[in-house]
Amino acid sequence: MRSALDIGRIRPAALFDAWLFAETDATLALAAWRSAASDDKAAAYATYRAALDREAQTARTLELRLDAART
Repeated sequence: MRSALDIGRIRPAALFDAWLFAETDATLALAAWRSAASDDKAAAYATYRAALDREAQTARTLELRLDAART
């Protein structure tokens, strides 16, 4: 995880954009998992979980940056 000093250097708009891209990636991965053939379900689920983890981490980084801006 980035330190508070590093996060403070990133524009909130850039982090918001990164979060939107990560959220879109997770949405697409979910759709791919849902439509995957039976043989591909496990790999598609793993891909979805990884995308969901990236989205959560990006959201947390944005949250920390916005918290740093308020203090």
